[in-house]
Amino acid sequence: MVQFFTFALIALSLSSSGGQVETAFSPPSVKFSAAITVEPVTSYSLPPDKLGTSYALYEIRGWLLVISTIYSFAILIAFIRWCWAMKLRNWAERVSRRRFLQGLIVVPLFAASFTILRLPLAMYGHHVSLKFGLSVQGWGSWLRDWATQLALIAAVGTVVVWIFYLIVTRSPRRWWFYFWLAIIPISAFLTFIAPVAIDPLFYKCEPLASKNPELVEALQRVSQHGGLDIPPDRMFVMQASTKLTGPNAYVTGFGATKRVVVWDTAIQQFTTPELVLVFGHEMGHYVLGHVVYGFMVAMAFAFVLLFLTWLLASRVQQIHGSRWGIRGLEDWAALPMLILIASLISFLATPVLNADRRRMEHDADVYGLEVAHGLVPQAVQIDARAFQILGENWLEYPYPSRLAVLWDWDHPPIAERIRFALTYDPWSKGEPPRFVNSRQK
Repeated sequence: MVQFFTFALIALSLSSSGGQVETAFSPPSVKFSAAITVEPVTSYSLPPDKLGTSYALYEIRGWLLVISTIYSFAILIAFIRWCWAMKLRNWAERVSRRRFLQGLIVVPLFAASFTILRLPLAMYGHHVSLKFGLSVQGWGSWLRDWATQLALIAAVGTVVVWIFYLIVTRSPRRWWFYFWLAIIPISAFLTFIAPVAIDPLFYKCEPLASKNPELVEALQRVSQHGGLDIPPDRMFVMQASTKLTGPNAYVTGFGATKRVVVWDTAIQQFTTPELVLVFGHEMGHYVLGHVVYGFMVAMAFAFVLLFLTWLLASRVQQIHGSRWGIRGLEDWAALPMLILIASLISFLATPVLNADRRRMEHDADVYGLEVAHGLVPQAVQIDARAFQILGENWLEYPYPSRLAVLWDWDHPPIAERIRFALTYDPWSKGEPPRFVNSRQK
C-alpha cells in the first residue's frame, strides 16, 4: 500500500526493539510447569471450517492489497495529470505569500483529499475484519481512529514537508542529501515519543505489574535467565480487546521509552508458559538491538530512496513539468509527483525490506527458544503451540504463495515458524546456541 509521505516518515512505524543490555546473572531456582495435556503440535494446520475461512480471508486481503496499491497510485496520478495540485498551489499563493502559511493550506488539504479518497477501501478493510471476527471495534470508534490518524498525518506532514521545501529551495541539486540528514532526528524523535504520545491515542496501555503482578514475576525470571534485566516499569499491557480479538506482543521505543507491550488478548488466550515463549521472542528483539538496527536500515533505505527520487523527479519535471503546471521541484504542485515516484520505488523495494524483517523475526524466534531452554519444560512444544494459537486466532492461511510472502509477509509464515521450532535443537547435537550463552543455563 502507498504510504502518505513515504519519503519523509520512513521510521514512523518501526515496531521492533533495540539495545543490547548486559547484566549480572543469577540462575533462577523456579521453573515453569508446562505439562502438555492436548495432542502435540507436529505442523501448522487448521480444521476444515477454519481452513476455508482463512483461505477466503487470504484471497480477499490479496486482492485488497493489489487494488489498494493501484488505486493509491491512480489518485496521485490524477493529482498530477488533472492539475489538482497546481490549482491547490494557486489558491494557497493567492491567500498568502509566506511559504509556511502556504504549506498550512496545501499539505493538510492534500492529505485530507488523498485520505478521504481512500476511505471506501479503508472502510471495506474494516468490514472484512469485522466479518471474519478479527475486530470488534464499532464504526464510531473506527472513524475516530481514522480521523485521529488523518490529523497526525496532516500535522506531522505539514512540518516535515515545509522543512523539505525549505531545503529544496536553498539547495536544488543536493536537497536529497540535506533532507535525509534532517529526517534522521525527526524519525528518531517520532520513534522515541510514539509509545507515550502516539500509541495512547489509539489504545490504552497500563503497567503490567498493576494488572498481572504474577506474570511480571514470571517474565522477570525469563529475562534473568537470559542474563538481562527488564524492570517491571518497562512492561505494559495494552487493552487490545476493545478493538481486536487476536493475541500479540511487541517492543517499541528508544531509550527512556523502550518497553515490552503485551496485549490483553494474549494474556487471555495464552497460558503462562506460552506467554513466556512469546515474551522470549520479544526479549530477542530487545537484546538483539532490532529497533536500532531497524532504524539504521530505514535510514539507509531513505538515503537511497531520496537520491533516486531526486534523479527521477528532476528528469520527469524537465519533460512534463510545464504540461502539468509544475514550475520546479521547489513548487508545491510537485508534491504529488515526488510522493508518487518515492512510493513506486518503495513498492519495488518491498520484497527486500520484507525479507530483512522476516530475518529479524526469525532471529527473535531463535532467541526465544534458546532463552526458554532449561527454564520451560517442553519449550519446543510450547512454542509450537503458541504459534498454532496465533495462526488460528488471526486466521493465517497455512499455504500462502511465495509471491504473497515476498510482498506482504513481514514475519515468517506460521507454518515455517512451527517447523523450525520443532527441529531446532543445537543442544542435543553438542552445538552452541546462536544467541544465548549456554553457560547461563
